[in-house]
Amino acid sequence: MGFARACLSLTAGLLILVLAGGAGLAAGNPPVPTTTPSAAAYGVTASAEGSSASVPMPIGRPGNWSLLFEDNFEILNRKVWTPYWFNDCAGSMMNKVLTCSGNVSVLGGELRLQMSAPGKGALVATNPSDGAAGHAGASFGLGFFEARILFPGTCGATIHNWPAWWTTGQSWPTHGENDIAEPLSGTMHSNYHSPSRNITLRIPGCWAGQFHTYGLHRQAGRNDIYFDGTPVHSYTTQDGGAPHYLVINVGYWSGSQVFGAAGAVRVDYVRVWK
Repeated sequence: MGFARACLSLTAGLLILVLAGGAGLAAGNPPVPTTTPSAAAYGVTASAEGSSASVPMPIGRPGNWSLLFEDNFEILNRKVWTPYWFNDCAGSMMNKVLTCSGNVSVLGGELRLQMSAPGKGALVATNPSDGAAGHAGASFGLGFFEARILFPGTCGATIHNWPAWWTTGQSWPTHGENDIAEPLSGTMHSNYHSPSRNITLRIPGCWAGQFHTYGLHRQAGRNDIYFDGTPVHSYTTQDGGAPHYLVINVGYWSGSQVFGAAGAVRVDYVRVWK
């Protein structure tokens, strides 16, 4: 189809898409579109609705879901994803590194993010307001967010570098931050940040060296985290259901640094349902 299979359902009220208009995180309210453009405006196709066998459903959370977004990474769709945090390999830091587009690639149907040096990592985000030329991005309200990811490291031991799969809104921390899967000091955690508190939970198990699914069921006033379809973390929220965009990144941890392909975060797919 000429772009990665990012599928956006354009049913009214189910998806917020905003054309990038300014640089940096907005300090006030989240962006609200005045119109809902056609799928063609973003180089994507509208997804199928319903529970057909051809439409994937959230793992571990059955229900009457509508698929809003799917990217299987045939290529990197720059209309949806920006491969750096506001500035390419300069100025803006995330997890103690510059984020460099040269450390982001697509290979064999996988998105790959790697470190090239102690101060140079990688990030992709669908932030509609990052100011990147030609980037539309995507934000989502309540629903189910899921990614199938391989974090680098040894099963049951150390996860290399400082990777994360997370969502956040335009006003931080007012709109909250959901760290669905974030290895900290080599072990898997799931975290939540809001104006009044930070919640961190260590998730024991084997989360390195093989693919697993990491999901977030975002509800009004509550989130549930799923690893491989099993609930592992639940917490109340204070973000008012504000639109959240998607972020995957890898940064620097002094305890275990692996550079190049051997330390890459590998992403099979990212999906969002309503």
